[in-house]
Amino acid sequence: MRKIKITAELIPAEEGGYIIYCPELDITTEGETVDEAVAMLKDAASGYIEVIGIENIPHFTKGHQIKELELVINE
Repeated sequence: MRKIKITAELIPAEEGGYIIYCPELDITTEGETVDEAVAMLKDAASGYIEVIGIENIPHFTKGHQIKELELVINE
């Protein structure tokens, strides 16, 4: 098991709810509430890392850092 930190950029959506973006993984998702958006990002990030492998993630940061999330990866 390994823990990594990712950045979550939270943006209010025009139609309601929130859009959430992770620049390190270049993935975006959304949710009706902040908690739901964060949960969706964690789920999407876990799936992404499972598919590409943690060793293949480019390490970069861009944009505004809103919150760091802790993600547990089962290896």
